[in-house]
Amino acid sequence: MKKNKLLIGTAIACVALAVLIWFAFSQQSSSALTSSLEKGQGTGQKMADNQNEFARQNILNLSASEKERLSQQQIVFNEIEKDQLPSNVNFPLIKNAEGMVIKYDPNVIELKKVGDTVKFQMLEYGINRTGKIVEIEPVDQDIVRWTGKFDQGDPNQNFFTITQSQKDHYTIMQIFTEKGNYSAEIKDGVGLVQTMDEGVTDQELHHDHP
Repeated sequence: MKKNKLLIGTAIACVALAVLIWFAFSQQSSSALTSSLEKGQGTGQKMADNQNEFARQNILNLSASEKERLSQQQIVFNEIEKDQLPSNVNFPLIKNAEGMVIKYDPNVIELKKVGDTVKFQMLEYGINRTGKIVEIEPVDQDIVRWTGKFDQGDPNQNFFTITQSQKDHYTIMQIFTEKGNYSAEIKDGVGLVQTMDEGVTDQELHHDHP
């Protein structure tokens, strides 16, 4: 009788030990999985934050009210009269002076983050588009490129890039739509928008502009 009780007690102890081992292993696996997921989510968030940080690193020393005003502004540039274009402004890559003359504040795009809305009003070309920033990437320590897609039309045909050097106060834009493709060269806050065959590409943005 005592022997049977001993065997039963031993069996119960073994089962209890097995349950404890299984529970401990399950908790460890669950913790490891949770930690892995949290780490993955953190990495993804860090990547998104880093993309937005590219823009923030280039912001000039603006006041809080000025940053707020510019961050709320969605229109990327405004058309101005041709006679408002300063005679001393040099566009190194533009082949002729034909096109739409624009006034541009580089800090409007510098304050934009992934997901923010921007608007391109190019009424001279029949273009009035709204889009969203989908990527911000550094080209080098100074040059940053913003890529966006327009809300209207096929996103493979309707998108834009803005490549900007704050050191040189110089910007090149490429605007692609099903109506036509356009580029803009901007220096010291003023620029020209032209059809793509007349204009330039962002691969031509270097640090040797006057």
